[in-house]
Parts: sequence; structure tokens; C-alpha cells
Amino acid sequence: MVSILKHETCAKCKICCTFKKESLVYVPKGIEVKEKNGLFACVHHCENMGCRLRKNKPLECAAWPFSVSKRGKELLFVLEHSCPELNKKERLQEAKKFGLEMVAPALLEYSRQHLDTLREYDEKNKIMGIFKA
Repeated sequence: MVSILKHETCAKCKICCTFKKESLVYVPKGIEVKEKNGLFACVHHCENMGCRLRKNKPLECAAWPFSVSKRGKELLFVLEHSCPELNKKERLQEAKKFGLEMVAPALLEYSRQHLDTLREYDEKNKIMGIFKA
């Protein structure tokens, strides 16, 4: 998947690779995490290079900071609020255009096949598009 963020930016941040205990249900299948200081970090994250899986990472990881949430019978294509880089005001339009063109088609197709794994919409996230389930 093509990226909107520089590899170095993501490698330093690691927000997408760290989970609170209550968020462990959102760890993609097949991804192992280890507890450190009360948080759970993906074992594939490396401080210097980011994700060691590179092109073999799960779609949910490759698509981040975009995700799909559900709200009733709608699927919401969202920009996760926790991404510090793309949530900058000056980057939102660029993020929306990139997300809808480059990420949404594959992520929506995947999400429709895995509706039971989708979380409910979190109002902190920015809605980039609304689709039927």
C-alpha cells in the first residue's frame, strides 16, 4: 500500500503499534504484543526502522491511521484521532483525498468481509467518508 507518511515519521511515533489493555481487541489477527510499562507494544516494531514486517503487515496496520468503524448500518471511513501528523489542520485535506483514493477501496472491501471485527465509531475520529455496510 502506498503511504502518505514518511517512514521515519512513523518509526519515531509508534502510536499505531502501542495498545492500552482495553484496546487489545483491535490488535490485528496474527500480531503478537508484549506488555511494557502498562502498555502493549507490537513485537514487530523497531525503534530505528519502524515495522519489521514491511510489506507483509496486515491490512489494518498498512492502512493506519485510516480505519473503518460502524455506526448503525453505515461504515465510516475515518482518520484515527491519535495520529499526530495527519491530524494537523494543514494536512487534513491531503489526508482525506489520499485516504479516499488510495486506502478506502481495499479497506472497505476487507471490512465488509469482517463486519464482526469492526468497532463502533469513536467521535474523536474524523469521518472521511460514509458508506453502506
